[in-house]
Amino acid sequence: MDCCESQASPATSRRALLLGGASFAAWAYLPKFARAADGRDPRLIVVILRGALDGLATVAPTGDPDYAGLHGSIALSSDGPHAAMMLDSFFALHPAMPEFARMYREKHAAVIHAVATPYRDRSHFDGQDVLESGFAGPGRVQSGWLNRALEVLPKGERVMSGLAIGPTAPLVLRGAAPTVGWTPVALPQADDDTAMRLVDLYHHRDPALASALSQGLRLDKTAQGDDMRPKPGTNNAGAMRLVARGAAKL
Repeated sequence: MDCCESQASPATSRRALLLGGASFAAWAYLPKFARAADGRDPRLIVVILRGALDGLATVAPTGDPDYAGLHGSIALSSDGPHAAMMLDSFFALHPAMPEFARMYREKHAAVIHAVATPYRDRSHFDGQDVLESGFAGPGRVQSGWLNRALEVLPKGERVMSGLAIGPTAPLVLRGAAPTVGWTPVALPQADDDTAMRLVDLYHHRDPALASALSQGLRLDKTAQGDDMRPKPGTNNAGAMRLVARGAAKL
């Protein structure tokens, strides 16, 4: 189990990558207004691809007469052994994304093209910070737009905590609002008896730590399982799949 609760996350390396280049942030517990009468349990989940995603290679404007000539051998095509999946008469989806294509056809997914932050310089890391901070330019910032959104929810509708999946909370979820973090680890786990003894010990000596530990144990019990154990030689892609499975359980 590797879980922590924080009011303001510690600084982290700007170049730190999160298990294969992505990070997850979400509302851990729903605001009251989002608890739909029909029993739905909606969540806001933000996935940030730190290695970037080429939109023109993912959702390609194959209907543009200049597209194929400008992209040459990497251009998507609507025919051939690896044909792209047409979304409409103009845009096509990369063949590696059939599940997204299904969601798009069922109107459960959408593509928003040609959007960007105001940042126009050439630092990937500054651009990443602007994306997560929500400010117009780079600089030393201590909070992200998602954490600030948690803070301004009406008092009776606030969530208990934000949830970050990964070894550190991404900038988008750092700030004054409380957050919880979870990540799968390969170290041996403490047995249930040891964990409960620790909770009892901290309950008498440090109630805040006892509360954080109890919350972490609940999160870990929900997300973990034998299939969540990193195997020897697990690469970044494999680690990313483990994180995604754990995130889905939470």
